[in-house]
Amino acid sequence: MKYTYFSASKGGKFLIRSQFWYNRRSCCTFSSSNPLWVTLSSPCGILDKMEWYWCDKETKELVHHEHFLDTRDKLTNPYYDERWFPIPDKNGWFTHPRYKMSESHVNFWGCIDTIMNRDLITSPLNLLGYCNGLMSDKMILDLKNKTPRIEPHPDVLPQLRKRNNIVVYKEDIEHLAHNVYANTGRPESVEEATKMLDNIIRYQKIIPKVLESYDIPYEMFSLDSGDYKKTFSLDKALPRDSSDNIFNSNIDVSKQVDNYMRNYEKV
Repeated sequence: MKYTYFSASKGGKFLIRSQFWYNRRSCCTFSSSNPLWVTLSSPCGILDKMEWYWCDKETKELVHHEHFLDTRDKLTNPYYDERWFPIPDKNGWFTHPRYKMSESHVNFWGCIDTIMNRDLITSPLNLLGYCNGLMSDKMILDLKNKTPRIEPHPDVLPQLRKRNNIVVYKEDIEHLAHNVYANTGRPESVEEATKMLDNIIRYQKIIPKVLESYDIPYEMFSLDSGDYKKTFSLDKALPRDSSDNIFNSNIDVSKQVDNYMRNYEKV
């Protein structure tokens, strides 16, 4: 069975990829904003064959890179998040080389068959051409107006309708608020972090409507109570809290969380 995982930020993408690595299943991780790139993995013996695709900033040609990685000891290691890349960039960071990448370009669809062959695809709205920043106001407006940034490949919709499309959401808003305010990559100001949190909640409601507008079947999955083994046909599963704190700082955010919950309105 092949799965497509629709989520907002702080929506468990790292954990679900780790679950599939743990079960020796193939994965595809899309960028969550421009430029458009993708990271693929597939089991190859005890290793995983990692592949990256993006369009070159200057030529717009599709670029491909591959590397073999032992993922067995990296399932809960934040160093190997979705941005990890085996070659250091110009600043010495082992992260995907954004400075070499073109913004969204139709040449990217040259790797569409490789992408659709994966057991798991995360951040799949890129497949429909929505390549603006995940949960940005522009992205939300584009989704509501059904105005993608680039034209999707003609094979995408028929193939998405055949996959198991999972829309994930947080029931525990207090836990979600903690994850946003304590996240090491959160916006600097509390006001911006609060807007991000509001947009996550809005986004969770928008995704089902978008899929319905494209006649794409889906089912909902709670990140707080859903059964990973049952929903994703996994033989074994990492504990739900395996990645809870690996992207969070040690600062006390209880005041921000309490303030948010006191003023919380479903957006």
